[in-house]
Amino acid sequence: MTAPTYSPGTVPGTAPADAVGAEERCPACPHPMTAHDPIGVRYCQATAAAGTEGRGCVCRVG
Repeated sequence: MTAPTYSPGTVPGTAPADAVGAEERCPACPHPMTAHDPIGVRYCQATAAAGTEGRGCVCRVG
């Protein structure tokens, strides 16, 4: 089973790519939103919403 891919504008809380530039940056980690899997999206959105810093990153970016 392959996890779905997300692109800017399809991930809740993100804007379409043409509204923010070529690649939207994550508000909680240094990775682009397009590199996030579903767990990474939820983790980073929760981190940004809580204003928590220093939680680390769970993104699977290679």
